[in-house]
Amino acid sequence: MVVALRQQFEQLEGAAEQLNWLGRQRLLGVAGLLAERGLIPEQAASVGMLLAKTGRLVPEAQMREEARVLTAFVEAGLRVLPLKGCLLAYLVYELPDQRPRLDQDLLVAPEHLEEAREVLRALGYRLLWATAGGTPMEQEMWLYRADGKRWAVDLHWDLRDHPLLRKTFGFDEQWQASIALDRLAPGVRGQSPVHALLNAALHWFDDLYDSPRPLVWLLDQDLLWRQMSDEQQIECRNLARKRGVAGLLAECLRLTRAVFDTPVPDFVLADLVHAGHTQPATRLIDVAGPLQAWWLAVRCEPDLAARINRVRQSLLPSTAHMRERYPEGSKLGLPGMYWRRLRRRLG
Repeated sequence: MVVALRQQFEQLEGAAEQLNWLGRQRLLGVAGLLAERGLIPEQAASVGMLLAKTGRLVPEAQMREEARVLTAFVEAGLRVLPLKGCLLAYLVYELPDQRPRLDQDLLVAPEHLEEAREVLRALGYRLLWATAGGTPMEQEMWLYRADGKRWAVDLHWDLRDHPLLRKTFGFDEQWQASIALDRLAPGVRGQSPVHALLNAALHWFDDLYDSPRPLVWLLDQDLLWRQMSDEQQIECRNLARKRGVAGLLAECLRLTRAVFDTPVPDFVLADLVHAGHTQPATRLIDVAGPLQAWWLAVRCEPDLAARINRVRQSLLPSTAHMRERYPEGSKLGLPGMYWRRLRRRLG
């Protein structure tokens, strides 16, 4: 059952537990906004904002690194779009350090992928895993360590990884609709609010193994929806219907309305629910647990060869990847490493 944020907050006992809960939901940085909406008390908001300021949810060094990376891509003439936390911090939040983020998600034009890798190498980044392995993904993690700090870039060449969501939106259409993000760095472009909201809705469901989703992911969508003009909201709904994700958008807007009082009319939800009723992606809403999520992903691969490949890569990656992934080894050798991987994946 979905519970409004104010009710969830009131059920917590004591100020310490309430503040810890805000931190877990990644909402400390927007405690003032929540208080303005009457979702949490003013006193709790004051303490929350003080903690956020003291703890520096997003250090200045991290924001400088985000700008350094994107500036390098701009100077190299590559088409790259920031996604998710980095994008939304500058698109819909009053201050870019209000939106916590652990890495920098970037979507690169597929034809620029190799050049993007070269840019990251020149900036000092290295691949997390030299040998690819595991669940098939249209992305890779790059790491940079300097002065005792660690930065991460998640480089995507498709927006989503799940078989039901791959190729939902092409890069060219996102680039053509993109907007200037000079607030982040000169020359940088980012997803439009329409594509950002649809990606946020897809991201809510394209999540096989992570812990419970933080409520800031819903707040992202609330802020995007409120920022949109009537014309953009209509465009978003039409695009969701055309691309087969109307049901997912409907469910996310239903959740944001329930939790954050997002002004989504009943007729909008009804229209999207009706459109998504027969769309395959809507099946993701009812997935419960990592095992069911994994099995659905296997069954949704386009053919038998792709299904076999997904099972093999998910359960039995190459031995080179396993030795890199578990450098400490196992008392049982390779079988022990594979068993550890299976237990971690399935919780």
